[in-house]
Amino acid sequence: MKLKRLNAPASWPIQRKTKKYIITPNPGPHRRKQSLPLGIIIRDMLGYARTHSEAQQILMTGVVAVNGVVRKNIRFPVGIMDIVSLGTNHYRVLKKKRLYLLLDNENKDTKLCRIEDKTALGKDVVQLNLHNGENIRVTKDTYATGDVLVMDAHNTIKRVIPFKKGSLALIIDGTNAGAVGTIREIVVTKGSQPNIVHVTTERDIPIRKDYVFVIGTTKPVIPVDVYQRERENPHSSEVG
Repeated sequence: MKLKRLNAPASWPIQRKTKKYIITPNPGPHRRKQSLPLGIIIRDMLGYARTHSEAQQILMTGVVAVNGVVRKNIRFPVGIMDIVSLGTNHYRVLKKKRLYLLLDNENKDTKLCRIEDKTALGKDVVQLNLHNGENIRVTKDTYATGDVLVMDAHNTIKRVIPFKKGSLALIIDGTNAGAVGTIREIVVTKGSQPNIVHVTTERDIPIRKDYVFVIGTTKPVIPVDVYQRERENPHSSEVG
C-alpha cells in the first residue's frame, strides 16, 4: 500500500510537497509515528542516496545495521532509541517535535530498552518484552514494567534504571517530547485509563506513563540533548 507524503506522520522529518508518495514502513515493534522506514533515514535524512533505488542498493551491500543487526529491507521500521550504524558512524533515534538522529559513536554499543511487559515461561524463568520488539529471558525476576535495561552489543544487561520517583526521564511523545526531567510522582489510575507520571523540568508536566522513558538516576546514561551534545562535539548534529 502506498503512503502519500501529505498523510505521513507529522513526526517524520520529510518534505511534504516534492513528490506524491513516501516509503511505507512494514509493521514492526514501534508505532508508525514513533518510527521511520530505514529508506527514509538513508535517503531523506542522511542524504546517502537521491532515489528509492539508490537507497535500496546501499542497503543490499550490507553496510547498514540497526541495533547491531544488518538490515537490507528499505521498509524496516526504526524507532525511538534504536541505533543505526553506517560504517564508522552510529546514530541514535530520538524525538522532539519530529524524529531525529543524534550522532553518538561513543555509546554505539549501549542500548536502552524499556520493559513493556513480562511473561512467565516456567519455574524461575521470565521473559521480558521490550519496547523495540526484542525479548530477553531472565531467571531472577527483579524487574518491573517501565524499568529500562541498559544492555551492551551482546544483549547482556549491564544495569537497570528503575521507573520510580526520583529517576531521570525523557519524554518521548506528545507536545513535550524531548524534554528531560525528574519523576516527581506516579499516579496509578483505575480502569482502562493510562497511569499518569508527573515529570518536573522547569515546570511540572503530567503525562501518560507510556510517554516516559527513564534514562538515568542522577544523570543520563547516554546523551539525549542534541544542543548540549553539539556544544561538546561539533560533529554531532540533528539530522532532518
